[in-house]
Amino acid sequence: MPQIDDYDLPNNERPDLTPYLIHLTKGNDKHTGFEILQRILRGGVITGTDSYIKGNREAACFMDIPFASLKYVCSENNKRRYEPYGVIVKKTTAYDRGARPVLYLSSSECQDMGITKSKCPNDLWRVVSLKGSNKRGIWGVNWMHEREWRCPDEFELPSEVLAVLVKSSSEAEELSHKIARRPSQYKCRPKTVIPLNIICQGLVY
Repeated sequence: MPQIDDYDLPNNERPDLTPYLIHLTKGNDKHTGFEILQRILRGGVITGTDSYIKGNREAACFMDIPFASLKYVCSENNKRRYEPYGVIVKKTTAYDRGARPVLYLSSSECQDMGITKSKCPNDLWRVVSLKGSNKRGIWGVNWMHEREWRCPDEFELPSEVLAVLVKSSSEAEELSHKIARRPSQYKCRPKTVIPLNIICQGLVY
């Protein structure tokens, strides 16, 4: 497939579009979101998930949204899905490494187009259900506002990425010092570490 170039993207003329993609993560029963972000950087890989993924393949997920929108995505109401920790990669880098925008299709459209689990079990990773919700409010709608991109299986990070996101300035300082002290332990190193409570006015978490 033909590659895309940064200059082909209308980022400077569109305040709702960016030249980057964001992968957000969260904690689990064993590790905090901050610890998982460090594990990603040390391993150099964003592993795929089967959560919300159709078909037989897992996928690593990204979103195409401006920084200002992160305070809504990383809100208290949405913490079961995302926390304010993530990796930022250039959109062109993601594309060259297999990531693609998802396809928003209803179940009936998938049937009509022959995109089904029986016929395309390994290709459904890119399909996201297009449907409404009976629940009111922003968290009751579909997730089209994320402008999601996905990479099948897993996403191998470059040795250097644009930035990583953390919750606070103290965490930004801590992570920067850790990487500076032992750079060889990190297969992927960020150019900068951004605290979301500074750039997202009104972020409360």
